Amino acid sequence: MVRIQLDIPENEREQFAKQAELEGMALDAWLIAAARQRVKTPRPDKEARFESLEELQAFWKWCDAQNDLDREPDWEEHLRNIDESIRERLPDV
Repeated sequence: MVRIQLDIPENEREQFAKQAELEGMALDAWLIAAARQRVKTPRPDKEARFESLEELQAFWKWCDAQNDLDREPDWEEHLRNIDESIRERLPDV
């Protein structure tokens, strides 16, 4: 067994710990499970080329699974968020 020290912002640590508790897991077990899941379904490279329609459809299913929204974001809302970010000098992410 190997120990790893992680520097995690306090608010994220609290969020992760809360989610782990909801799933009946200790924080370390939850983080390991999340990492294992990520290894099983890595995000394709930006440069990746799809060899078939099935690969493309699998990619879109993966994208949908990463999005926890029940609806498409409203474009006007998205633009307002970008403008607000620029005004607050936050990174445009």
